[in-house]
Amino acid sequence: MPAAAPAAVPPLRPGALVLLTAAVTALAAAGVLPRWPGLVHLVALPPLDLIADLRLLMAVSSGYPQFLAGLAAALALRVTVLAFLLGGARGPALRYAARYYLAVLPAALPAAGLLLGAGALLFYGLFWAGTAAVLLVTALTAAVPWAAPPRLARGCATAARHGMRLGTVGACLAALAVIGAVADVTRPAGPVLLVPVSALLTFAAARALRADPGLRAVRRLVAAVPAAGIAALALVAATGPAGPPTAPEPQEPRPGSLMLMSGVDSASGLGAILEIDPHTLGYRCGQTFYYSYAGPGDGQPRNLAMCPPTGGAPYGPGDTLRPTAELITFLEAQLTSLPRPVTLATHSQGVWITWEAAADGRLPGVSELVLTGPFPQNPVPYPPQGEPGRSRPAADVARLVAGLPRPGGTSAFEPDSPLGREWLARPRAVGRTLARPLPPGVRALGVASVFDLPLMPGGPDLPGAADACPVPVIHPNLPYATEFRRAVTAFLERRPLPDCPRWRSLVGPVFRPFAVPAVEPAGRPPAGRRRAVVSGRL
Repeated sequence: MPAAAPAAVPPLRPGALVLLTAAVTALAAAGVLPRWPGLVHLVALPPLDLIADLRLLMAVSSGYPQFLAGLAAALALRVTVLAFLLGGARGPALRYAARYYLAVLPAALPAAGLLLGAGALLFYGLFWAGTAAVLLVTALTAAVPWAAPPRLARGCATAARHGMRLGTVGACLAALAVIGAVADVTRPAGPVLLVPVSALLTFAAARALRADPGLRAVRRLVAAVPAAGIAALALVAATGPAGPPTAPEPQEPRPGSLMLMSGVDSASGLGAILEIDPHTLGYRCGQTFYYSYAGPGDGQPRNLAMCPPTGGAPYGPGDTLRPTAELITFLEAQLTSLPRPVTLATHSQGVWITWEAAADGRLPGVSELVLTGPFPQNPVPYPPQGEPGRSRPAADVARLVAGLPRPGGTSAFEPDSPLGREWLARPRAVGRTLARPLPPGVRALGVASVFDLPLMPGGPDLPGAADACPVPVIHPNLPYATEFRRAVTAFLERRPLPDCPRWRSLVGPVFRPFAVPAVEPAGRPPAGRRRAVVSGRL
């Protein structure tokens, strides 16, 4: 008796996906949905679509009832669209789609939460952990819904037997990364116009996952390209400098003095920028001074500082969270007696404090600002503890993750500290300050980390400053990098900044679609200014 022919695989029905694509495009064009590059993920392959929903809901919800209602609506929509794709909104297809999304939801929630916390706290580590979680969940589950309905367990087993169809899934992710990058560099119109392109990619990937018996060499090769790029980024991050370079004392030092100001979690003599060798920048120890977050004093513990601090009061991590007005008063007092001209080099949150002080005319004697690890926007402001307000989930996630252990120990940062509320919680606080012009005679250099770029919705450029090429070193270790020294030296000597390898400027556009949408939209700098910044001739 001849064997029965295998059952034909039902064709996919794209009608519901087409309607969803039209709705997302129209709502974004009307301004109802944010036109951030992650918009193209709203019609991406599951589970990327659900994770994009979660990122959006977490960023805009004013409370948990609103978030839960939005989540229920998103799940209903996603289940319906997937069921129609699989053959129609009949009982078996609906149940299969519902089981799939409910199965991935427990993994999607923490992944989206990490990305939300990264946007609220501007912490690179949370962003890359969240992105890794998103990619892992996608790699393990994207092939499942297309494998063998109506039983989810059978779909998982079928996908596993075929290596989770990683070739096709990886090729889809690579193509989506290109679409997202183009959307980022063509904002605000690009994300809207590219939604149909992303939907077409989703349908093509779903057809391949539905019918493809396994890995194919071409798809495997396409998938290997972004995988190799991510592996290279991870290697660069893991093998960065562990300490600052040193140099002999300069025979002819620069005139004036150098003041070093660290960021959050620092203490007297403990902080990457406090540990740099001033000789590498052309200053001697007698010209080098260390800002104290505790105010003026007779000296601080040296700890890991290259030179003995001769002024300022001893301070600890908690002092870095004082109100900005108090910190500016301390800064002005500690600058007053220094030999001029003064070069003020600061790190992380110090960028915002020093810029505000400069704009207020309260940096006596300062002629150059070196702004290390700047963030030009605070994209996800949050309400006070226990109060409703836009991005309420961001407030709670920020408080939860702020105290988690991280390399180097637990952070002392508190989202509801005076400094946290002034700069991160207040809408557009950072952007408004950095939009203020610097006084005549004050030049500024921004040196960003490649790994911070995805958390900068409008890019890394600082208005009115020269912007060095982003450095492939993690945020805390930026002052240790040799490229940091080269850029600062060129800036102080008024030479063109070093050239910038193209791949560094691509990290932001490629990974920015994985970030949460900016609650306070950030524009893009004019193209002409971006070209001037890259050349280092501002």
